[in-house]
Amino acid sequence: MRKADYINSASVKDFIKWIEPRLGSPNGFCHSYLMKKPAKHWACDSIYSAYETYYWPFRGRDPYTGHELRGSSLEDSARYLGALSLRLRNSIENMDHAACSKYCLLILQWGGVRNKNDKRIQQLGSQICNYFREVEQIFSSDLLLSDYYRDGIIMNSGFTKIYALYLEDFIIYDGRVGAALGFLVRKFCEDMELNQVPPELLFAWGRGKEQTYKPGSINRRNPSKGHYIFPELLNNPKRHTESNIKANWLLKAILDNTQSKFNKLDQKMQLIALQSALFMIGYCVVDIN
Repeated sequence: MRKADYINSASVKDFIKWIEPRLGSPNGFCHSYLMKKPAKHWACDSIYSAYETYYWPFRGRDPYTGHELRGSSLEDSARYLGALSLRLRNSIENMDHAACSKYCLLILQWGGVRNKNDKRIQQLGSQICNYFREVEQIFSSDLLLSDYYRDGIIMNSGFTKIYALYLEDFIIYDGRVGAALGFLVRKFCEDMELNQVPPELLFAWGRGKEQTYKPGSINRRNPSKGHYIFPELLNNPKRHTESNIKANWLLKAILDNTQSKFNKLDQKMQLIALQSALFMIGYCVVDIN
């Protein structure tokens, strides 16, 4: 299945119709949970309102001045990541592997996923710019879904953040985004009374750090229920890659084929905003409080 086949499939078209009224209509999609850090109640009444209540505290370094930066809103992150994205792209274009490594590490630090990934960046060494150019060539090509993953391509919740800042129309796909997609797809399947999750809408989810040792069946990010079963990422790079590519296609198709508050945002922010809404929804998709 290629991109055109995917977005024209009956299940994807039906899902886009189903999700449209839930994107921005008041009480179109209600979800809530108790956030543990900081301890507070979080709620949304539409997917757009989930974007409006985005929260991710970070500490970083200004790529221009080196001064320490802090923030927690989407505006804070977007401003910081926009600067890093520009610097990262310039470093790759200029084949400056030292600068490229530096900006990759800053991106990983922002996402709280530097552990072990910093060694992967170090191992790429002087080939890091060539590596990202090869990744761009592969992910920008019109391939069968199964052909996007190749041996040697690193895919995890850390590197997807780097790819998203380097490539066009590529989202950050971590365990929370996967959990949210699975949760929404499950709601769709229940409403449509489907016998199973369509393969086009099967997305992998991932556990939170503090939930690593909880059984998968009760993990707060497991969207599975009854006969609607979603796979777990489990450090499976091929599964992660295919879920990421499908999510790229699906979210862009949603924005291109619906009318909601998301479409009123600056075009460069629309995909980021929708991805960020999923990030917030996916913090907890089951009632285990």
